[in-house]
Amino acid sequence: MANGLELLERHVKRRNPALEAFLADADRIRKAIEKDRVGGRSPVKLEGDSVYNFTLANREISIHGEDEALQLIADLKREAYDENDTDSRAAIEEAYGEPVAEPNKPGRKRKAA
Repeated sequence: MANGLELLERHVKRRNPALEAFLADADRIRKAIEKDRVGGRSPVKLEGDSVYNFTLANREISIHGEDEALQLIADLKREAYDENDTDSRAAIEEAYGEPVAEPNKPGRKRKAA
């Protein structure tokens, strides 16, 4: 018989920062399209009347029509949750893997206190 810790470990939800970052980007894109915020600093740019351009998982996406764009985002989010789809998970983890530390930027140094 398993002890309490082993029982608990079987049901602990594992965090995947890359997957969480992908889903957050997908949500930002979905909200921008739904609220028609498709210019300026928005993650979505509108080309012409109905061609939506955005970047997701380091891939440039260009799709015609609001409904098609929203459907694509919904499908991608659903597939991202599929743990058996190792190819998609690998692509997401490659695109949203561990952040690289930024090198020191040139400029003025702070005075020591």
